[in-house]
This record gives sequence, C-alpha cells and structure tokens, in this order.
Amino acid sequence: MKKSLVALIATSFAAAVAATALTTQPAHADDTQTTTVTTEVASGDLSISAPATLDLGTIAPGQSGTATLSGVEVTDARAGTAGWTASATVAAITSASLSSTIPASSLTISTDDAEVTGTATVTASDITGGSDDAAVQTATAVTGNNSATWDEHISLQIPGDALAANDYTTTITHSVA
Repeated sequence: MKKSLVALIATSFAAAVAATALTTQPAHADDTQTTTVTTEVASGDLSISAPATLDLGTIAPGQSGTATLSGVEVTDARAGTAGWTASATVAAITSASLSSTIPASSLTISTDDAEVTGTATVTASDITGGSDDAAVQTATAVTGNNSATWDEHISLQIPGDALAANDYTTTITHSVA
C-alpha cells in the first residue's frame, strides 16, 4: 500500500507539474491584423528674393560702373521634381529731374554660379538689359526641396552723350517660375 501511495503521490505531482507547464506557455494567436499607415508630404511655394537697393556710385559719361547685388535667392519648397528658371527684367535708366533716359541695354548682369542646397543642378546665365524675363539661373534635375543663392555683378555703361544728373534710377525685377 505504501508503494501505491508513493506512486499515487508521484503521479499527482507529475500531473500538477504538467498542468502548470501548460498554463504558463505563451499564447499563440491564430489571427494577425495589419495596420496601414498613411501620410501626406506637404508642398510649399517657389519664391525669389533679392536686395531692395544697389548703388552704382558716380559714373562719368563714356565710362562704366559695376557693383555686386549680393544674395539673390530662390527657395523651392514644392517638394517635387519640376525645375525652375529665375529671370530678370531691366527697365530703362531714367532721370526724373532731366526727363533723360539711358537705354536698358546699357546695363548688363553677370551672374555667379549659385550655391545650392538640396538636389538640383543650377546653371547661371549672363544677360543684357532690355530683354524681358531673361534667364539668370536655371534649375534642372530637381528632387525635393532646394534653394540656390548667388551674386549678380551689375554693370552700367554710360553713353558719351549722357546728361549729368544725380537721380538716375532703374529697376531690376527678378522672378521665378
């Protein structure tokens, strides 16, 4: 009987250990569930900025003067692949006090290579005033957001028959598309 009791206790102990092992096993899911995550990459604007003023100083008739327009910048936050062209239009150089005009073609813009951030190949072009929307920088091979900053060297050739005045002005209008 003692052997039966020992066998019964051993069997009960083995059953208890087996039951404990079964209840502590990790659960296995018979089913899975996936979650689709979506987002939108926002696009921004294409813009250009340039200094508001530039002084070429005093230039004698028959001579030329040059100054640097520093920090012309295009910012392309469209997050796309479309290129862009930065252009400049030069107006005639006029004196309000004399009603005298120097032709826009007397002004030239020599454009430095741009410092580029992001992915874009930007190519500089020089222009002569009198042309509307003449390209000064062209971006190709664009991927995502980018920006380009450059300097322009503005030269004005004063005709030999120009009249003296201290109020000659012109505008250089920069645009980007």
